Amino acid sequence: MKIINRFFIAFTFTVALFFSVNTYATINILFPKDNQTVAVSDIHIVGISDTDKNVVIEIDGEGYTKSLLPSFSRDGKKQYMLMSILKLDSGKNEITITQGDFQKTIVVDKVESPVVIEDWTEKLSSFHSSGSKKDVCKKCHKFQNIKDCVNCHKDKLLGKWVHKPVKEARCFKCHQRENEFKPVQPFSDTCLSCHKDLNNLLESMDYVHGPVAAGYCTICHSPHKSTNKTHLRNFANDLCEQCHVSETMGYRYHQDSYINEHPVEGKVIDKTGEELTCASCHNPHYADDKMFLIIKGGEESELCIKCHDKEDTKKLLEKLSE
Repeated sequence: MKIINRFFIAFTFTVALFFSVNTYATINILFPKDNQTVAVSDIHIVGISDTDKNVVIEIDGEGYTKSLLPSFSRDGKKQYMLMSILKLDSGKNEITITQGDFQKTIVVDKVESPVVIEDWTEKLSSFHSSGSKKDVCKKCHKFQNIKDCVNCHKDKLLGKWVHKPVKEARCFKCHQRENEFKPVQPFSDTCLSCHKDLNNLLESMDYVHGPVAAGYCTICHSPHKSTNKTHLRNFANDLCEQCHVSETMGYRYHQDSYINEHPVEGKVIDKTGEELTCASCHNPHYADDKMFLIIKGGEESELCIKCHDKEDTKKLLEKLSE
C-alpha cells in the first residue's frame, strides 16, 4: 500500500507540474515579425496573452511598462491584448518585449531610401490578411466604419502635415474594405484620382521623373502624415540624394556642370523666404527640360532670377561659364 501511495503522490506531483508548465501564459507577439523592413516612423506592437501581467517594452535600450487590455474569451478563458506604438529611428531598431519570465527580441529595420522603399512596397503585405491575426481583430472590431480603424491607428491623425483624406477619415478611399484593407494598387491610380491637375500635366509634359512614371508616389510621399511639407518622407535633399548621389554608381549631381559650386542647401531664398533645396530648381515630377529645371521658354536665366536680381543674373552666368 505504501508503494502504491508513493506512486500516486509522485504521479500527482508530475501531472501538476506538467499542467503548471503548460498552462503558464506566454504572450504571443502577432506583430511585428523579426527582421521586418518598414518605411514608417511609427510601428504597432500587437500581442495576445492569457494573463493581464504588465509588459515591459524596450527599444534600443530605453524601456517603459505597458498594461494589457481585456479583450475577449476563448474556450472560456479571458484573453488580454497588448497594443502599443513605438517611434523608430532610421536603420535597425532592437525591440525587446518582456512579460514575467517570457522575453522576445525583434529587430525592425526602418529604411528611407526610395530604392529600398520601392522594393518594400512591391512586397507589401497586410497585417490584417493573416488568418489568425484577422480572427483576433474581428473578436472586437467589425470593420463596418472608420471608428474601427481609428481605435488602433490614432497615430495616423497626429502629425504636422496630415493628408486630407486621412484628416477626413476616408480610409476606404485608399484601402480596400473587402480585401483585407490592403491599399488599392497601383498606388498612383488612387493618388491621381484626386490630384487630377498633376495627372493632366504628366500627360502633356515631355519629361516625367522615373519614379513618377512608374507610379511610385509613396516612395517619396507618406500617404498618411509627415513632419515635412508636401508629406515628404524625409527632407527633400535627403530623398534626392538617395538616388542621385552614389560613389558606387559613379555619378553625383552637378559634377560635370559649371554649376557644381552652387549651394544646394543651407541657404534661405530672400525673395521667397524658403530654404534652398533641389526642388527650388528642379521639378521632381515633370518638366519640358530634360534636367527637370523649372524654367520658362528654355532660358536658364529665368531660373536664376528666382533668387538673384535680373541685372546681376547675366554677369553671374558669364562668370560661372568661365
